Amino acid sequence: MELTQVRSEEPLLQNVQRSRTSCFHWLSICSFVILLGTTLLLALLHFKVIKTENQDEFQMPPVPEVLQIKNYLESVPKTQALTGKRAAAHLKGKRKDGHIEWRGDSANAFRDGSIKFDKNRLEIQEDGLYFVYSQVVFTGMGCAETQELSHSVYKIGYSGRPVVILQSSKTVCEVTSRATWTQPLYQGGLFKLDRGDVLYTATKNVTLLDANHGQVYFGILAV
Repeated sequence: MELTQVRSEEPLLQNVQRSRTSCFHWLSICSFVILLGTTLLLALLHFKVIKTENQDEFQMPPVPEVLQIKNYLESVPKTQALTGKRAAAHLKGKRKDGHIEWRGDSANAFRDGSIKFDKNRLEIQEDGLYFVYSQVVFTGMGCAETQELSHSVYKIGYSGRPVVILQSSKTVCEVTSRATWTQPLYQGGLFKLDRGDVLYTATKNVTLLDANHGQVYFGILAV
């Protein structure tokens, strides 16, 4: 009797084992398919075959000028940038005989020895990329007639001819008024300069210049 009962239970146990084996088999297949799909998706995202919405929405187009500067900085010899000693000068200005006299020995002004300063001009001593900047501030008591204000930075290079590299202008007092007015003119830019290049400024209506509080300056910094 007992032998007959054991033999009747054997097919049932075999069916349960087959069912478990089949279940594990399908689970393994599904896991493999999911893993393969996830790996494929991550690979497509990594190699930017598929772009995410955030990339399309927030990615800004590159600025040509910035890329040009970046490419230049990567191509030039790393001399001043690596040594930590960069050519620089920051000059303060005041009115004198109808023009601006630049000084490097006043408060908050300085001049590095590698930038030559002579006859109110800056002379470059090493080829490179430089940031040149300058600011003037004009002021007046009332407006009786139109005034044209301008401030320019010139470069004299190998040719010996002056070339404007920075220029800013403004017309004020277009309307008659008794009020005091103030007009700043600031300008700055990056330039490829060579050894021996000379920089100087020219200003119109210097009599209206407000040189107080260090508002008038002219400077250069090697990048």
